[in-house]
Amino acid sequence: MAQKWTYETLAAADKATLENILRTGTPPDIEALNGYIYCGWNHEWIGRLSGIKFKKGFCKRDGINYGYNETVVQDHQGYLGQWESGLHKVRPNQLGYFKTAYVKDQPPTKLSEPYRHLATVDYTVPFHKWYLIFFRVIKDFVVCPNEGDNSLLLCKAYLHFSDNFNVFYCYFILGHRYEIRYLPW
Repeated sequence: MAQKWTYETLAAADKATLENILRTGTPPDIEALNGYIYCGWNHEWIGRLSGIKFKKGFCKRDGINYGYNETVVQDHQGYLGQWESGLHKVRPNQLGYFKTAYVKDQPPTKLSEPYRHLATVDYTVPFHKWYLIFFRVIKDFVVCPNEGDNSLLLCKAYLHFSDNFNVFYCYFILGHRYEIRYLPW
């Protein structure tokens, strides 16, 4: 019987195990992600640059699957503790917009080759304010560690500058989901 992954066991897993899950797992049902926001945790130390904890919401706009990130107050408790949204006035601070799709439905690239069976989060969308344009180089690949369970996701983030120039950023986990209260638009 396959291992049943939890947020905690994924957080404790090494990079080789996480990569194996990505290469052998199944994609989430993109439609089933819509309407939910997930608590995220960056697995690698470099995630501290952007905030080790964050939230990622999924929703539809004009019939297309999109999403966004929310900043979180960093509580220095790793993958434990709370995910308290950072606020901009009275609403959560939302930024980093993206489109979700299945990799197989996108034009093939060298970067996506090992992940053609997964879903992708692609930040090349027109919703970024000019000072947040750097988000457009981010490309994530998304898998369900437990087949058919859209409540826990493992992702791998890259900085995608061109087909020949990609930089691994980190693995990250999405879980502890709940219904979205504040849509970004």
